[in-house]
Amino acid sequence: MKAIIFDIRSFSVHDGPGIRTTFFFKACPLRCIWCHNPESHYPGIQKVACTHKMGQSSVPYVKQVGEIITLNQAISKAEADRLFYEESGGGITLSGGEPLMQADFVMALLDAAHQLDIHTAVDTSGYAPESVFQEVISKTDLVLFDLKIMEDAQHKKFTGKSNRLILENFKLLMRQKTEVIIRIPLIENITDTTQNLKAIRAILKGTKAIQRIDLLPYHQTAYNKYNRLDLIYSLKQLPNYPIEKQQQIKTYFNDLAPVVSIGA
Repeated sequence: MKAIIFDIRSFSVHDGPGIRTTFFFKACPLRCIWCHNPESHYPGIQKVACTHKMGQSSVPYVKQVGEIITLNQAISKAEADRLFYEESGGGITLSGGEPLMQADFVMALLDAAHQLDIHTAVDTSGYAPESVFQEVISKTDLVLFDLKIMEDAQHKKFTGKSNRLILENFKLLMRQKTEVIIRIPLIENITDTTQNLKAIRAILKGTKAIQRIDLLPYHQTAYNKYNRLDLIYSLKQLPNYPIEKQQQIKTYFNDLAPVVSIGA
């Protein structure tokens, strides 16, 4: 069994508890205008023309974005990092892109990890058929679930898709025993409006499965990625998200989870 990924990050501390190995899967059904991983959009392997600065000169070269990984290779990578999981309470995280777009591989990797007693997490937008979503979350220890924009027309405008399927899958997730971390991107005048934050608070209030809420403030680091991929980045003029607003929003959500973090 094989999948296409664009990165594997060892020693990650931002994708679940402890030290983790994060697998970033290619392909995503959404086109969030603030996306920091545009290399995940295209489902296949890409060849990208790049330049390397050498003094006053620029040397052109071709970079491959994406690679094929087998299930055995993925498990071998996880086993190689196992000592760090045991010492820190970590494990593997499957991210992207949208990992549920390669659901057969994801489920096989989750099963294999559990046979080795390795903790698992899946980072998802929730945009997947209900049957696929339900089967995947039944196989993982932790779900990192993104909540972006609650109003459907605005969600379509800024991500390219309706949020109806996402919200239905969120309700399904709340009925399960799986542990959940909610991730909320903070984009000025898009996701941080009073109306949207109130709507997110309303959907989270009263839920008991949420272990943590991570607030993810916008930053400009993705701009060079868009340039390399010859993609338009419509937020290139937007400054990094203000620190004072981050703290205000953290306070607003503090009572909804045992931990509310910024930038995790």
